[in-house]
Amino acid sequence: MDEIRRRRFVALAAGAAAGAVVSPLGLAAAAPNRTRPRLDVSPADTGGFVYPAPGQTTGPGVLPAKPASAEYLGRQDYGTEVARDLGFSGVLNGQSVWTFGDTLLPDGNGGYAFRASDSVGLGDSSNPLRIYDRADSSGPTEWIPLNDAENANGGLGRYGMGGTNVIEYAPGQGLVWYLKNDRGTNGQGIVGAGVATVGIGPFGPIATRASDTMWGPTEPWWGDNGVTYNPLDGKVYVYGHGPAPFSNNVYLARATAANATDVSAYEYWDQSAKAWTTRRFSLSGALGTVVLTDELAIFANGEIGQSNAFWSNHYNTWMYVAGANVGYSDIMVSTAPNLEGPWTTPVTIASTCPGGSCGLRYAIAPHPEYDPSGATILVTWTDSNVIYTVRVHWR
Repeated sequence: MDEIRRRRFVALAAGAAAGAVVSPLGLAAAAPNRTRPRLDVSPADTGGFVYPAPGQTTGPGVLPAKPASAEYLGRQDYGTEVARDLGFSGVLNGQSVWTFGDTLLPDGNGGYAFRASDSVGLGDSSNPLRIYDRADSSGPTEWIPLNDAENANGGLGRYGMGGTNVIEYAPGQGLVWYLKNDRGTNGQGIVGAGVATVGIGPFGPIATRASDTMWGPTEPWWGDNGVTYNPLDGKVYVYGHGPAPFSNNVYLARATAANATDVSAYEYWDQSAKAWTTRRFSLSGALGTVVLTDELAIFANGEIGQSNAFWSNHYNTWMYVAGANVGYSDIMVSTAPNLEGPWTTPVTIASTCPGGSCGLRYAIAPHPEYDPSGATILVTWTDSNVIYTVRVHWR
């Protein structure tokens, strides 16, 4: 994962200034040139999504979870040529909200110009490959916005906001967690994590940062692995990798969703004690925090990469469909009765290299809103700035 983050957050630093040209690996051969159309979004295309949650239905699946088949659907379609990575999703106001990382557009000279460090689109209920960008024809733009100080001190040439999946905890009210990355000439890398509120706008969801960062660079990167809302207790469960030297570990925090922008509302899962604590985790243990260790991690040794847990209505359990924290992982599944576990050992269910020729693969993410019955699960992953899709059918 260090290599994955190096490519995502560092390699673009020198070329991130406005108008700079970058070349995502493999994209030129994979995507034809097309003229950018007006990206009008029809409510019939983007509405009607339901995110699965406990109590919706009872499915027939019998654990352990096993795939019946894997249906490879191909690459995402944006209606025009766009290079992207990540591709998390969640539901807000009945729409499938997709969140992406580094976003690039053709520059007209055979290269690609940096457009945004974080962009958003809407899914199509009739076509799992189709993603719509802003309906005002401006195409992908920075979604989690920079603040005035950041814009005055380098803007997108220096800073990036890496968001994961949106969760909805009340009608039309959502949240997204993000990492603030300082990738300038003298940048510090990831300098902290924060939370943005998400509301409904005329051209799709709008993210509003509640603060600069809530956690610092010596604390886990909360939200980096995705976030899950549990309507049974009204809490958000926030998974995040640790800072170096614990970047192969995943830690867990939670808070009541309504108070998620208040850092004092959080408690943290101590895996060694199998208990929650209100003390924050940090590398130094300063200011009354708990010293970060391997034993505190809910997933250790690269077991889980970026993804988000969700409720499976087919198997009636919490589920993680993800890859390992390396750049060559296939798609794996784990299940648990509770979001703090115990989680089963991940088992491979599908390939991220079905054609036999592939590069760095990461951000293996589930999209359960495309089949809330849970009988199938749509999964995406990134390879060379292209996002690919498979539908796994469960037994």
